[in-house]
Amino acid sequence: MSNSKASVTVNIADRQGEIEVVNSAFQVVANGFGALTVDLAPGLYKARAQAGGGRTESLFLVEPEAETLTVPLDTIDFANPAPVQEGEDWIKRQQLALFDLVESEPEEVGLGWDGGLLLSLRQDAIHDGDEGRSADRLRAAMDRLQLRDAMGNQLADFRRKEIYLPELGLTAVNLKLKAGYYLLGYQDEKDETVLTPFYVVTGWRSQAYFHLPDQGAFGYQDFSERAMLMTPSGMGLPHYELRRYLRLTEIARYALLQGRQAITREEMNALLQDKFFNPLFGLFAAHLLLLSPSPNQDLLETVIHNTAGMIGVDNPDIQALRLTLAALKGESPSASLQGVSFPPMLSASWRALLDCPAMLAGNPVLREVAARQVAQGPWLAWKLEEDVGGRIVTRPGGSVLSPRILELTLNISSNALEKLNIFTKSYNSSTLTHSSWEPPETTPASEEDALQAIKDLACNTPWTEIIREHKRAIREGRGGLHLTSLQISLLPMLQLIKEQLEEGDDFTLEEFRLMMSGLHAPLIIAAEALQDLTKKLATTTAPSGG
Repeated sequence: MSNSKASVTVNIADRQGEIEVVNSAFQVVANGFGALTVDLAPGLYKARAQAGGGRTESLFLVEPEAETLTVPLDTIDFANPAPVQEGEDWIKRQQLALFDLVESEPEEVGLGWDGGLLLSLRQDAIHDGDEGRSADRLRAAMDRLQLRDAMGNQLADFRRKEIYLPELGLTAVNLKLKAGYYLLGYQDEKDETVLTPFYVVTGWRSQAYFHLPDQGAFGYQDFSERAMLMTPSGMGLPHYELRRYLRLTEIARYALLQGRQAITREEMNALLQDKFFNPLFGLFAAHLLLLSPSPNQDLLETVIHNTAGMIGVDNPDIQALRLTLAALKGESPSASLQGVSFPPMLSASWRALLDCPAMLAGNPVLREVAARQVAQGPWLAWKLEEDVGGRIVTRPGGSVLSPRILELTLNISSNALEKLNIFTKSYNSSTLTHSSWEPPETTPASEEDALQAIKDLACNTPWTEIIREHKRAIREGRGGLHLTSLQISLLPMLQLIKEQLEEGDDFTLEEFRLMMSGLHAPLIIAAEALQDLTKKLATTTAPSGG
């Protein structure tokens, strides 16, 4: 038998999916995305691939004398929030009902008429005898979906003309909306709410598709796996075109989720050509172009320009892309760029804005979003810690802390809090007097003071015990600290800083910035999160006057 190896290429027809090659001993010997080439010794192997919830696999044999071998894998029919799969009669019936809605005129519900929103929630085939339970699950999930205006106020009338089709496992709203920025929200069974932004543009209808899983409650993960489109108002799409758009949306969403330019040339061309009928394709294409080691700057500039012509030059996703393009060219952003007034739809756009924190400086809401961000695939989302008065973000009042937490927090340094106060006030004052794209005028001294305050907090507060007691108090229903997502992430970092300092090593500003880059949080946002945390601890331990 020959000991020579063969060059084996495994590829998925549309390059969508994670690939693994497994040998006869059930060991993974190679992996990749979309396609891979590997040298393999003679023997029996299995190539398997998955994308979303779909899978495909194929056995293949490497002959002793083979030099090359190609193993093709079929396109994976991965899950889609919209009913685009071929085959089942149930899916076909859902398709007809939903696609008829796309072609129909949106309903007037008193919320404006410049553009529109189609929002649908569907579930898979209902089993015999399970009709009542399935209908209840569909209704319960839809009841927990929210539509909010740009200020976070709930728009209760958005479901006034809901289309409820439990016999098809489908419910939807198709309404006219005033042009502007909005939030989709979902409140789970624990009454925790996640918000995600979108926008309605004059002459366009935004579309959001959700899928209710077979088992369990509709949760955050399902909320993140939505499909989003924008199509011209008053222009229906042929069913085959809508199916193509929805699949292309999922391919782009999946590629962005992987953080790779994992699409074929044909798919990229389709995104570029069809963006004039779905501007979100322009945003997807631009961010996928940026995933290239050497992005085509001329093409990127054209894509941004054309997409901005449809959704507006002040759109936050467009602002983020313009900032990124300027950085690629080594240029300062245009003086016409102003601080963004609303969060972008895509998390990739949000990360670009965080690289220029001055863009967020004038808007405390955006800084709150940075502190409360949660993972939602390619979409930006954040958790609403407390829903008081329907606002986007609120700071909850004092919680009932356990006596043990109160005891542990008695020695919070007022000096550390004062240094953080000086730093954040200095930062905010400087951004009010300069163009929003310019770096804030924080001095090295003020940054070093902020760093020293962080060191003080790390060394002089027993964070490990506080975290342990906080978790125990929550489990036992005795109350705990109301912490944002960013604050929860910062607590173990404070412990790491403490350990490093106790070992005799200094902790520098650059090291802290590196830590924060992993959380996509600029220094000012981290400082504000720690400032807020320190205030919470200080106020709960202060003696009451009575």
